[in-house]
Amino acid sequence: MQAEMYNSQVTLSQGAFSIRAVCTGWGLEFIAANLYAPTTVLHYPTLRRLKRELAKGYDYIGIGFAICTFPKTIEICNLVRRVAPKTKIVLGGYGTVLKECDQHADHVCREEGVQFFKRLLKEDEIGEFKLPVIIRKLKVLSVATAPELIIPAGLGCSRGCDFCCTSHFFDRRYIPLVKGAKEIHDFICSVDVGKSTYRDVGIIDEDFLLDSGRGRELAYWNSREVEKPILFSCLTSLKSIAQYSTEELLSMGLAGVWVGIESKKATYAKLRHIDIPAMIRELQGTGINVLTSLILGYDWHDSSAVEADFQYLLSLKPALSQLMLYSPCPQTPLYEVMRESGRLLDVPYHHYDGFHLLFKHPHFSAAEIEKLIVRLFEREYEELGPCIFRVMEVQLNGFERLRESDNSLFRRRALEQKRMAIDLFPLLRVGIAKAPSPRVKNYVKGLRDRAESLFPIPLSIRARQIAVPWLYHYTDWRNRIFPNAQPAEEITRYRQNA
Repeated sequence: MQAEMYNSQVTLSQGAFSIRAVCTGWGLEFIAANLYAPTTVLHYPTLRRLKRELAKGYDYIGIGFAICTFPKTIEICNLVRRVAPKTKIVLGGYGTVLKECDQHADHVCREEGVQFFKRLLKEDEIGEFKLPVIIRKLKVLSVATAPELIIPAGLGCSRGCDFCCTSHFFDRRYIPLVKGAKEIHDFICSVDVGKSTYRDVGIIDEDFLLDSGRGRELAYWNSREVEKPILFSCLTSLKSIAQYSTEELLSMGLAGVWVGIESKKATYAKLRHIDIPAMIRELQGTGINVLTSLILGYDWHDSSAVEADFQYLLSLKPALSQLMLYSPCPQTPLYEVMRESGRLLDVPYHHYDGFHLLFKHPHFSAAEIEKLIVRLFEREYEELGPCIFRVMEVQLNGFERLRESDNSLFRRRALEQKRMAIDLFPLLRVGIAKAPSPRVKNYVKGLRDRAESLFPIPLSIRARQIAVPWLYHYTDWRNRIFPNAQPAEEITRYRQNA
């Protein structure tokens, strides 16, 4: 299980063009920032580092995990018992839907983690959480992009889709981690973004735009930041987006959304009465990237139905796509249906990753559908091309739409979209040379011609084209030699001198 969302789920088949970004334990940082006790957070430590830390005699070790990483979690628990037998083990995260995790731990957290640890450590519970400063960078062709500020804004979701662990883990309740829009806005503005000309933010929340009051308040505050505008991406639903006008979405700084379209035949409440193609065209036509999530493996999915849904996905032309198998996670309604009907397969936990079939399907064997989903990722790449160029197209759309707006913030946003497109321009030449199909080659050529017709390309940017083939071959070589490279360890220490 890769420690990356893009390369393992979205740009899986895009080779050197894949977007790379390691996901750290944002929840661990959030908990640590809100305690009084001295706390150390380790992301992806080596065994040597972990043993060295455990030797310091910690009172507790907290391990966050998902179902697919449970086998590694057991290894860590066994290590703690050997190396630091006096240290109490606390397990948390969505993997705790597994009942057997209790036998490996002294405590199991199946709720919001800050207040859990407050009670465990006999600290006073708090009414307002403190946000940690979490910065990450994406990489494209091994070159890092501008820093992105990550904000965990809420837990759970009231939508209650039958497969959704994050919704049913909290019994379809939403737990806000930040009081309101003003607090989110003030925190964003308090973080130093260095020389960056805008504030790039990723908001972690299952359906961030569901609360329209908070969304409109955020539009009020964020629209004031014209000199260094706030541009954020979030998880949400098309039903939630439909509550707002395009102007409101732009005013709040929305730059990207991750939404589930699931299937053209899906009947989830979040998709009812929504003109999905029209909404995605409007969002991307105004410069907002859309990442769509498609599910394979519904009972009605035979070969022709899967192909129909895949063609539906292609017709939407999203900037990014996720394809995942319909997966019954313990504690969800889907799991109960599969369990009661005797359809659950005996699958090792490390295969609970969205790419392995977990139940008996009426039309596909596990091997067939697992091979099919990988092939569909490849076909999506062959049809629509690298996501980085699709993102560039969306930025060009936004620039054209907003550059002559009467709204100063929108004009400022258009300038940032122009800069983003120019930054990607040097990649176009190698994108044409390494295109996965004639269709994509013509598409990338069209992007190049469009960019050159919209604004002059600085000589310094054109000069960068010389280095890009080297970066491409280096990235391709690195991916082949280290296909599952261990992320670099990161350590954050809180209140160590307290």
